[in-house]
Amino acid sequence: MHLNSPYTCMIILTSIFALFYLFFSYQPSMQYSVNFEETILDDQINSSFPITFYHNAYVDYRFTPPRLRIFSLNQCIKPNKNFLLVDIFYEGVSEPTQMKVFGEPLEGACPSTYGPAKPCFYVAHTFFTDLIMTGGMTKVLLHMGSRKVTLSVKEINKRFEKGITLCLQPVYYYSQWQNIVLYIEAWKAQGATRFIVFYHSSTKDTKRVLDYYRGLGIIELRSWPSFGSLPSEIEAKNPKIDDSVFIFSYFLAMNICILDIKTTIGTIADFDEVMVPRNGTMLDYATREMTGTNVGALSFGNNYVAMDPSIYSSDFSGVSKPIFISKGGPSKYIFNASVIDLAQVHWAKSFTDSSKKSKGGDGGLLHLRYGFDPSKEKTVEKQFRFFPNNQKEHIRNMQDTANKIFNGSVPTFNSNFIDILNDCVKQINKRGKTCRSTGGMCKKEMDKVNEWVYDKTEGIFLSGA
Repeated sequence: MHLNSPYTCMIILTSIFALFYLFFSYQPSMQYSVNFEETILDDQINSSFPITFYHNAYVDYRFTPPRLRIFSLNQCIKPNKNFLLVDIFYEGVSEPTQMKVFGEPLEGACPSTYGPAKPCFYVAHTFFTDLIMTGGMTKVLLHMGSRKVTLSVKEINKRFEKGITLCLQPVYYYSQWQNIVLYIEAWKAQGATRFIVFYHSSTKDTKRVLDYYRGLGIIELRSWPSFGSLPSEIEAKNPKIDDSVFIFSYFLAMNICILDIKTTIGTIADFDEVMVPRNGTMLDYATREMTGTNVGALSFGNNYVAMDPSIYSSDFSGVSKPIFISKGGPSKYIFNASVIDLAQVHWAKSFTDSSKKSKGGDGGLLHLRYGFDPSKEKTVEKQFRFFPNNQKEHIRNMQDTANKIFNGSVPTFNSNFIDILNDCVKQINKRGKTCRSTGGMCKKEMDKVNEWVYDKTEGIFLSGA
């Protein structure tokens, strides 16, 4: 065949056109298996970039197609531009699949639009992409030039186990163990079956209560220690992570937690927050509202409450009739765990199914906020209670539980720890344009007043080397 024949020219032109089409129609989120050299691509996150990663990557089968999800703390990136270069390894496959994975801030804005968080250098991010090949993924390797990070892999499926899972944002310098007893017993009565507690530090008494419930198989403690350091080559050029991340990065913790929920219903609530329906239990009410409907989350209005006597006297009798303070506050929500995508503190940011919506729930959030003195506040009458029935029996159970945990010698509450932590936060706020990073900035002050039980687990956050 001669090169100048029309047939040969047509083949050559067709081949050139095909190559140009493949090159220009390439989508960054698609998978490819080109063997890149260790040179850095344009807009790739590289070895000098300040970033640390949560040690697990997730394959989320609640999406179609399944989605790879990676979580990090880092300096702001340019959405849809900066990316991670990722190798995905599969069982029985000799060569990894390499991908570009793009990210975005979990809060939605970077820097944060919230005043005390706006100066923070490190912001919670998620990197994600759709997957074609899924089953048998063994690990994820992140390439940042000379710097590499390997992540373990966890699979996320739809939830079919009936129950409520509570996600606790990072527990730090916590001393109000009485709240924990009320919280767990009240939520159990509302249908909760599992509590995931991200743990940083607490008093010995508080840790004793947590360990008691963990021993019963009710609580799962997840390590949330120091965020660690950046590689030595770039550490001095950037702020310390613990000193410039907003309140232990609770955005990161709660969005990781919702992926670990195995029950049908989930929520994110602090130890002083219990959501209750007007009638019955929360599990029954939420199940009715979210089964076969477009409801993905139910929101409950805030009700600040106090008690007389205070539970901090270790007398739980005041729980039977909470005192409602006439003061508003932000709502909280409960959600269908099979469709929640990203969470904000006070509302569901997005769902895996775009047809799902949030709506107001028929009930209330009972918020036992520390510091309210009912004798100095305007109060109102409301019918909400922590327990749906048998108030006296539940109160007796809480009293017996406290005595059992502490072998009959129930410790007194020391408000000094909370006061010193609050004072530290006030001092941070007075500086102006300073990140409210209680993890690093208040540690010195807190260590002066107590011997805290810190989580010191290594390998939770990985920045590579």
